[in-house]
Amino acid sequence: MAVHVDLQAPPEVLRQRLYDGHLLVMTKLPSVAKFVDHARQQLTELFAPHDPEHAHEHYEPTAMAALLGPWKPRFIHDERSKKLVRNIIEEAGFTAEETHFDVPKPRTSFPVGHLTTGVAFAFPWHRDVWYSAPNQQLNWWLPIFPARDDNAMSFDLDRFNRPVDNNSGDFDYYRNNVGRLTTAASVKQEAQVRPGATDHNPPNELVVLPAPGQVLLFSGAQLHRSTPNTSGLARYSVDFRTVHVPDVVAGRGAPLADTYCSGTAIRDFVNVADESRFDEPTVRSIYGDPPADAMLVFEAPKG
Repeated sequence: MAVHVDLQAPPEVLRQRLYDGHLLVMTKLPSVAKFVDHARQQLTELFAPHDPEHAHEHYEPTAMAALLGPWKPRFIHDERSKKLVRNIIEEAGFTAEETHFDVPKPRTSFPVGHLTTGVAFAFPWHRDVWYSAPNQQLNWWLPIFPARDDNAMSFDLDRFNRPVDNNSGDFDYYRNNVGRLTTAASVKQEAQVRPGATDHNPPNELVVLPAPGQVLLFSGAQLHRSTPNTSGLARYSVDFRTVHVPDVVAGRGAPLADTYCSGTAIRDFVNVADESRFDEPTVRSIYGDPPADAMLVFEAPKG
């Protein structure tokens, strides 16, 4: 496995490399830089007059959660946020009509001792597929300010397709959708089930640091974690996910070495071209029938 920078290959080759455990950095997509400017502007307005990277020095964890709780969904569903994501995907060479994406999620990592739960959850070693993500999922990660090796995220490539002990069997996607209604209120203790590896201490960790204006792509089956933030600076990043429709239908994707969760996140993905979702008969034919009372897609309360 390798880290490729601006790999020149057809999209089907790029996807297969990612399914096989390789990482990919793209440095020449104009809309990534535009997205960074968009996110920086919103963060600057949110924390004014304070520097966003030092905002934790001015807000206690409870006050920080109160600020981020309403802002994150505003950013996620902002039409410009979604438009720029669609542009990034197409600039990368992925066909809009055959690609589905989910909304861009802003991530905040504050220095150790500040807010690390709820809206600023520090993820332990995990694979996204433990959260019921489809094994065709590709993750796109872009820093908003310069990331560092002491506040970014790290990978255990040695365990990409090898099992590790984990608690993903405790996670059900539909129950999690219900639990997300109270995420922003989690300040001192994490309320949701968060799948993670058990006592995982790899001898080698890989940290990849794309610059602002660049994007890192990796499979949702990669074992990765939030690096404990000892930098003294807040880290802001945004990630979104894509799946290739023909690969989902054909069952082509990354290996699932140790995934025991239930439910599926596939209904969260919408088409890049027209924002249509996978039709329900197709979803059920691939993933099975959900419980009758399941919250299939998260719906935030109105008002």
